[in-house]
Order: sequence, then C-alpha cells, then structure tokens
Amino acid sequence: MIRPDASEALETEVREELSRILSSPAFEISERNKRFLKYVVEETLEGRRDRIKAYNIATEVFGRDEAFDPQKDSIVRIEAGRLRRAIERYYLLSARDGQVQISIPKGTYVPEFFAPDRNPCPPGEPVETPHRRLHDLGPRVLVEPLEPEGDQGMYPTLARMMTRCVIAALTRFNEVFVYGFDTSEALGRSAGAPNGVAVDYRLSGTVNVQEDTIHVDLFLRRNEDSRFVWTQNVERIVPEVGSIRSLCAEIAGEVATTLALRDGILDSQARDAIGEEPSSFAGYQKLLEFQDYWRSLDPQLFQPLRRDLEITVAEDPNFALALACLSMVYSNAARYGYDVSDTTDTPLEHALDLARKAVQLAPNSSRAHHAKAIAEWFSGLVEQSLTSLQIARSLNPNDPELLAELGFRQAMRMNWDCAIPMLEAAYARNPLQTGQYRMGFFFYHFAEGRYEAALEATRAIDAPGIAQVHLASAVALSRLGRLQEARAGLERFDRLAPGILPRLREDLLLRQIHPDLVAAILDAVHRIAPDGRAGSRDVVAARILPLRSQPEICR
Repeated sequence: MIRPDASEALETEVREELSRILSSPAFEISERNKRFLKYVVEETLEGRRDRIKAYNIATEVFGRDEAFDPQKDSIVRIEAGRLRRAIERYYLLSARDGQVQISIPKGTYVPEFFAPDRNPCPPGEPVETPHRRLHDLGPRVLVEPLEPEGDQGMYPTLARMMTRCVIAALTRFNEVFVYGFDTSEALGRSAGAPNGVAVDYRLSGTVNVQEDTIHVDLFLRRNEDSRFVWTQNVERIVPEVGSIRSLCAEIAGEVATTLALRDGILDSQARDAIGEEPSSFAGYQKLLEFQDYWRSLDPQLFQPLRRDLEITVAEDPNFALALACLSMVYSNAARYGYDVSDTTDTPLEHALDLARKAVQLAPNSSRAHHAKAIAEWFSGLVEQSLTSLQIARSLNPNDPELLAELGFRQAMRMNWDCAIPMLEAAYARNPLQTGQYRMGFFFYHFAEGRYEAALEATRAIDAPGIAQVHLASAVALSRLGRLQEARAGLERFDRLAPGILPRLREDLLLRQIHPDLVAAILDAVHRIAPDGRAGSRDVVAARILPLRSQPEICR
C-alpha cells in the first residue's frame, strides 16, 4: 500500500496504472468489478484504507442496502476472488518492467502497490493462515526464468517469452498451482523459497537458437531434496519472425500437457508426496482418488469416493474442484443407476446444483465447466452441455480429456466429421487416459457397418463393471452373426443393470444418443432376444445417415 509520506509522483503512477488496467482488453471482468477495483484503489490513495470493508464495498459499489450482512451474503468475497484472478491474468499478459503494479492480497480487500525492482510500498504483513489455501492443495510450481544461450540476435527476448508461455500454459491446469511471472522473476534465482513462499517443484531450463532451430532444455526439480524428477528436450524449426510467439505457445503447450495433465509427471509425484501424511494433501488426494475412479469407472470405487467427497465438501464448502468432482459422481449415479437415495432422490438435479456452485466459485476452472456439461447432458440440455464443454476446453485447451469428452458427445449425435478427429487427437496425446470415450469409436463403426471394428472398440474400453460396455459388445456380435457370444454379453448387461432391458429404448434416449443409433441398437438386441424383453422394436432404415455437421461446435 502507499505509505503516508508517499510522493505525489508515485500516486500519479498508481492512478495511471489503474487507468491502463481498466481500459485494457486483457483485463476481462465485469463492469461491476472494475468499479470494485477503482473504489479500493482510490480509497487507499485518499488515506481511507480503514474504510475498505466488505459492508462498505457491498453498499457503495454493489448497490446492496443497509441491511447487508457479510456473514450471510458472500458476494464481496466471491467477487474479490474473481477480481484477483483477473488482475493476475492481466499482469501475466501485459506486465511491463519497472512500472508500478496493483494487487489485492488474499485475506484483505486493501490493495497494495508494488514496482518491480523497487521496494514495496510498504511491504505488507504476511497474512496468518492456519491451513493451506485451496489453490495450495495441489503441487506448487515455480517456473524459473529460462536462460538464454547462444546468439539470439533476432530473438533477444525469446527466453522471457518462452518462460511466460510455459507459465500461461500451466495455469490452465487447475489441479496445479503455478506462481505468476513476477514471482518467477523475483524468486527464480534464489536457492530456497524466501518470504515464506512455498514451492514444491522448480522448472528450469535453457533456450538456445542455432541457425534455424530453437532448442529448449527443461528440468523439473523437487524442492524438498533438490532431486531432478524429469527432463525434456524440445527442438523446433524457427518460423518467420511474426509467428515466433505461436511457436513458443506450441512448445509450452506440449510441456504443460506432459507435466500437468492427469496421470502426468506432477500427478505421479504428488502421489509420492502424500506418503504417511495425507492430511497436508487431503483435498488434493481426493482429487487423485476421483481421477482413479474416472479412469476406470470401477463400480466398487463409487460409494467410498462419494462418501469421502461429501466429507471433503462439508469440511470446505468453497473447494470448487471437490464440488465439481462430486457433481460428476452424482451424474454417474444417474448414468449407471447407482443408489444415492441417502442423499438425494434427484441425482441429476443435485449434480447440476453442485456444478453450478463450482462454476460460481471458480469461473475459470475447466473442471467445473466439465462437470456442468455432463450434468446438463443427462438432464437433456444438449446444446447447453456442448457450450459448457467448449468453455471448459477454451480454459484448458491442452487437456486431452476435454477433447475426448467433446468428441464422444459429438459421436452420440452422429456428427462424425467433428467427433472422430477429436477422439483420435485426444488418444494420440494421451493413449492411457480413460477408455470410456472410446465408446464414440464404437458408435461410429457400428453406424457405418464396420462391426469388427466396433467390437474392437468395446474391448479397448476396459471397463468390465459397466453394463453399457457389454451391451455395445453384444450388439456388435449380433451383427456379426455370433449370437451365442452376443447372448452371453446381453446376460452380463442384464446382471449389471437389472430392469433396464424392458425399457432399453427409454434408457438409450435418456443418454441423448441419436434416435437412428438407438433404433439400430434395438434391432441388434432383438436379433439376440426376440422375445421382446428389450422393449419396443423400431424400424431401422437401410442406411443410417449422419446428422448435418455443426461446424461451430467443431472449432
């Protein structure tokens, strides 16, 4: 914050910086929160920092009446979180060396003003925090400024640009906490973690340009014991000067995907870090356990995970990622018919409520939007679901799971031109991710009459506890004339999902599968069980025609 004896020149700098932020396209936030920022900055500059309270912000900025109670209405706290994230993103994209910067530290609404390479004004007192904050539950990564090597005459700022791009790419993975560029520059050269900043991993490296090739060498070191746990060398042909930033972003995206995607380097390292002390990583551990379940869809993991996530959310109701994971669990309860009656009689409504709360708490969380998309899909809100998936993917474009999810949903709509390239790209990036999305390949091959390929797709899913996989295998076998094997598959489906066969058509339509696909599946089932146990039989056209492509969803 500004000292009482601060110069008029420094106050002028702060006001100029405020004006730059408010007018910048990189500062993506509502007009109300722009007023929020202007209010707290002006109050501080005018010496009225003691008036910057939740009540005054609510009444003077947000238009709440005098009856506002900050203990009952969390609007200021929620909006302050959004404002902090918008400021951080602004400086990630637009920071300039030497110019004063504005921040709102967690735990307060009073802004601080800091000029890099100058003393803070004044240094704020550390906020006492008895527990690790939500963003701290996962691995904390400091990207050290990458070192330039060799003659970089045409690209004098290449190393700094690459550092920024790596940080920006990692920040899109919400299960990892990444320090911003200013922190990277300030702490990157120190051996420890000064000023109480906690660091679990340091990513360092060099950038070298030789003739027409960029060489990037990267090293990930665990801070606790200085052990190197990962290294990678990336080489790319230098494009024309105008597209050098695109090349940096491409390299950074590959690096971030390797490090931070589910089952990546940091994921496995975090599992080791849990060790005998799960309490310090308790929230993050539940996310890992959810990922184990989501990868396998093992029915035996469902109820224990649901109970654990319920406890986690009860202990910390603002843990957005836990809320999102719990939402996806309840969507699966409706999807696979699991009993959750001890909590709710309407699992899809509950899933949607949890997801909406997660989005409200963390609007930039791809996981929250992913959870919302799944709940919307099974609630029959197909277009809203696809829009939510697009938002999730825009927030985290390097995550193969989101690409696979979107491709899978498009396959259920028979939009093959969208679905198949997405699914192929997703599994090329991460071949060992959950096999559930391979059902999209089954739909494609089954609809096009390639029944052997459809059968192979069901075998690649590797989810023996999921009834629908056995149904898909059975209908492919039916079309191949292997009726004895098909009957065995249908019996396994009936055992795992009792009571579904007589209403199979309704169950398939509930999953938003295209009616032509539903009709073809029912026809194949009736070849196996012609006694009518599979519900009413639809007339199937000689050839199933795909829906008209929707390119706006394919983008």
